Amino acid sequence: MTAENIALALDKQHRPIQISTSRWSSGATHWAGFTVEAHSLSPRGRLGEFGIDYALLGLCVGGVGKMEIHEERAVRRVTSSPGRFSLLCKGYEQKPLSWEGTREMLYVAIGSGELGSVAGEDSDLACLDVEPQYAISDPHVVALILNMRDEILAGCPCGKLYGQALSLALAARLQARYSTKPVAPQSASSSLSPLQMQRVRDYVHAHLTSDMAVADLARQVNLSPHHFSMLFKQTVGVPPHQYVLQERIDAALRQVAAGRMTLSEVALSVGFSDQSHFSRAFRKLTGTTPTQYARKRR
Repeated sequence: MTAENIALALDKQHRPIQISTSRWSSGATHWAGFTVEAHSLSPRGRLGEFGIDYALLGLCVGGVGKMEIHEERAVRRVTSSPGRFSLLCKGYEQKPLSWEGTREMLYVAIGSGELGSVAGEDSDLACLDVEPQYAISDPHVVALILNMRDEILAGCPCGKLYGQALSLALAARLQARYSTKPVAPQSASSSLSPLQMQRVRDYVHAHLTSDMAVADLARQVNLSPHHFSMLFKQTVGVPPHQYVLQERIDAALRQVAAGRMTLSEVALSVGFSDQSHFSRAFRKLTGTTPTQYARKRR
């Protein structure tokens, strides 16, 4: 997807129906997860026959709106307020709905292409078919979307692994709670074998300077990104992106102690895009800044 291109509703001729003003889009950044956009929703509107090209999640982050969902023999009324989201499935079988009240929204579009690239074509998440939800509360989903927003607005300093990890976690949550299809049974294996872990470690150490993706790590052990992420966390205790971050900081500690590089050179040598992000991550994991640590080692 490209910048500012989430179509919130399409008419029968597949033309976008304008119902909001776009504020920003992850398509204009290096974000590697599902497309996320901020919109101001029109103060009032109605959608009759309309469709969507992807599963669409809309989280209210500001304002309050009254929604009416027109079902076959009844009208359901709900209130959309900060921390509540609606979830619509792909296709044209949408219930007519109307609303009043201007709201600031975060929209996440989960298309089959994006889902396949993040979760893997062979993953049990490769096809996400959800039951429509309207103005519901799920703190787990909300936290994931707000983390996506914060990472995007910060310029995506944590790289592909973090963006894909958040997207995988969101897809897994939506499938487990709101899917029309039963969750596929888990593999009998509950962890990665010592040999598999060694392959992953070797790959991480050899590619610390690159912007690794979850799929890159999963490929080392012939697993889908989703399955790999679950097994990795069960084996190591932390998700892949946190493990890679710790390995980068451990390598940085050795480089700083050696004293042969400037701090900006150390940051680049262990895969950080800039010294600011390196310093924040270093302090978070060690309790001190790179400069303070270097002074103590002199």
